[in-house]
Amino acid sequence: MKVLQTAALFLALGISNSLLAKPLHIIHTNDLHSYFQGTRGGIGGYAQLKKVIDELRADSKAKGIPSIYLDGGDFGEGSSFYFSNQGVDSLRALDMLGVDVTVLGNHDFILGGKELRNQIRDAELKAKILSANLKGKRWMGLSGLMPDYMDYNLDGMKVRVFGLTTNEIHYMYPIRPLGWIADPHKTGVKQANKAIKDGVDYLIGLTHIGLEQDRKLVKNTRTIDLIVGGHSHIRLEKPEHVKNLSGRQIPIIQAGAHSGYVGSMIVDIKGKGQAEILDYKMIDIFKDMPQDEEMRNFVGTAYINREQYFGRNWDEVIGFSDITLSGNYNGQDTQTRTCWSRHIARLTREAAKTELGLQFDVFQGEQIPAGPITFGDMVDNFPHFRRWGDQGWNVARARISGFVLKQILNAFAGSEVGLQVMIDGIKVQDKTGHEVPYDPTVHTAEAAIINGEQIRNLRYYSIALPSEVPYGMEKLLNIFGRVILHRLDYLETKNYWPLLEEYIQKNSPLRCLND
Repeated sequence: MKVLQTAALFLALGISNSLLAKPLHIIHTNDLHSYFQGTRGGIGGYAQLKKVIDELRADSKAKGIPSIYLDGGDFGEGSSFYFSNQGVDSLRALDMLGVDVTVLGNHDFILGGKELRNQIRDAELKAKILSANLKGKRWMGLSGLMPDYMDYNLDGMKVRVFGLTTNEIHYMYPIRPLGWIADPHKTGVKQANKAIKDGVDYLIGLTHIGLEQDRKLVKNTRTIDLIVGGHSHIRLEKPEHVKNLSGRQIPIIQAGAHSGYVGSMIVDIKGKGQAEILDYKMIDIFKDMPQDEEMRNFVGTAYINREQYFGRNWDEVIGFSDITLSGNYNGQDTQTRTCWSRHIARLTREAAKTELGLQFDVFQGEQIPAGPITFGDMVDNFPHFRRWGDQGWNVARARISGFVLKQILNAFAGSEVGLQVMIDGIKVQDKTGHEVPYDPTVHTAEAAIINGEQIRNLRYYSIALPSEVPYGMEKLLNIFGRVILHRLDYLETKNYWPLLEEYIQKNSPLRCLND
């Protein structure tokens, strides 16, 4: 039976003197991304995480302190374990971990709102998923399955948890046109004002909007007492305090990513904006820590389910690499525009037989060390697909005018996006007159060379890129994407997983391209 679901349970835990402050134990994680076995870097694992969480809750219960486990979202897509039972096991794992409340993250609706509805129902999920700013719930079948907030009675004090989801436009396309995500700050202010009218004594914002946006939210409200965040994958060793409109210092907490960390806070709630943090600690979870047996068995079954989905031996070696397959390491983004990025851009260009090939490092999954590369390594390094049964995203081909291409290249030069994009097929001349790969963060569009000549405004160039980029543009911007990309063609037989496997086999051992 989960704590905090009824007032009776709080009373049973021995907190009965309404004249005293009420201690509450808040346990929190975020951005689990279905890393059931933890990371290749050595952190995490759901069986290890559950062992620690159970110990924390048992200790609180022995002291007569009620506890609540809050998760900051992105519990679903991200690791290949998401393929176990078509995402349903990712939700079942939340209940096994003991999550009371989570918030909708952008990776949780990656296959659309209706698919998320099916997963929630098939999992018979007991944990509550919140989002106050997700709109169109009715049309996606999520009415009643995803409330704006949850209230709990702490021996006469009302504790409220409300949820906010990031509204960054490039994440929103999977739920279009049925749903959209409203501005989290405006929604947060409304929730804070509503809490005043409803007599809430302690208001918790459970957010998946990122640390910088959490800070902004606190600065623009008066009645939020705590932010439990996610989306940034940031491990805060201790709460970060930000001053709100009333001058109060409001704590923000976040616990890294990929099941590698769990935060533990004991807060003394005195009501109406008064609370004191009695204890806070961040606990690192390592793969070699003791495991919960039930969860270990669950993960073992999920491993089998995943292999059955792919119909492949997960540990089958498909090639070798002398370079690291770049991606995130222990939940953190690593170096971009790497040798591996260039390989993927080259693979994309060759598959579509185009002049240019694009690779976006933001799409990379987990970093894979140099050495033997298994089938599972390949999928975890590029774990993206659009529908169940796909063999990964497919390659798209289009034509783009030289004028538009130069505007894009110039835009890359002054933006963070440029640091994430690798382009194969464009070169520049160095001081010796030799052609070298074009770098949008260093070179100008005017210096760029395609097929031995400078880019001409009125000429059209063929370009290949992951299909999800134009697909998302079309869903969000309708005809605008077609204006930029002419003769857009989704190459349905050119899927990334078989393309990557063939490329790795053909070019083993992988080394940096030097042309």
